[in-house]
Amino acid sequence: MNSEQLDFYDAFKDYMAVHKKAILKNNKKGHDYSWEPIKQFLLFLVSPIILVFGVFLFLFFNYFDIIRIFTPNFEFKEMVISLILFLFAFQFFYFRYYLKKRFYRVEKTGSILALIYWLQLLFLRYHEMETISKTTLFVFSYLLFGYVAYFIQELVKFHKHRYNYI
Repeated sequence: MNSEQLDFYDAFKDYMAVHKKAILKNNKKGHDYSWEPIKQFLLFLVSPIILVFGVFLFLFFNYFDIIRIFTPNFEFKEMVISLILFLFAFQFFYFRYYLKKRFYRVEKTGSILALIYWLQLLFLRYHEMETISKTTLFVFSYLLFGYVAYFIQELVKFHKHRYNYI
C-alpha cells in the first residue's frame, strides 16, 4: 500500500478482488456455536486447584448430611435452576451495562451455562419426587462452582487484556 501510494479504500478493493474466493470459503467454515469455550472449561475443571476443591467438596458432602436440608418446599433442583438464572442475569447485565464492550471469550461462557442447564434438566427429573443422590449433588455443585471460578478467571483475563491496550 505504501509502495504504490494507494489510499486504504483502493488497496482494500484490490485485496478483495484478488482474495474474494478464499474469504467466502472461510466464511462458510464459521458457525455461531463454538466448542472451544466448552473445551477450555473442561480443561479448567481438571486443573489441580479445582480438583483439590472438588475433593474437599466431595468429602464435605460425604461427611455432612446435606441432603436432609432439602425439603419438599425447597429442593436441590430449584436451587440449581435459581443459581443458573442468577448467573445468567448477572452475565447479561454485566456485559450490557457495566462493560459496554464485547469480548468473545467472556461472552461465550454463556454456552457453558446453557450446557449445565440442559444437563441438570436431563439428570434432575422435575416430575419425579425422589431424593437426590450424593453423587448427583456433588457433580452439579462441582460444575456450578467450577463455572463461577472459570467465569471469574475469564473476567480477570479480559480486564488485563483491556488495560494493556489503553
